[in-house]
Amino acid sequence: MGIQHDWKKLLKADPTDWLLEPTDPVRYLALRDIVDASERVVNAAREKAHHEGPIATILNNMNPEGYWIQPGPVLS
Repeated sequence: MGIQHDWKKLLKADPTDWLLEPTDPVRYLALRDIVDASERVVNAAREKAHHEGPIATILNNMNPEGYWIQPGPVLS
């Protein structure tokens, strides 16, 4: 797990507290990847993120078949 925390040495401050705020939409990723929270806690945070806030808005606008505008790869 030491390698996970090496990135913190490159920062001027530790963003962990900010990422773990209850209103942060990526809180569940921080719980899973940074602090190694229990599966129960991670799952609850993921459920919350998928049902309220910006992640929920994005998911709610997705076509039920899994795309937004049209199926297939995005071409520029």
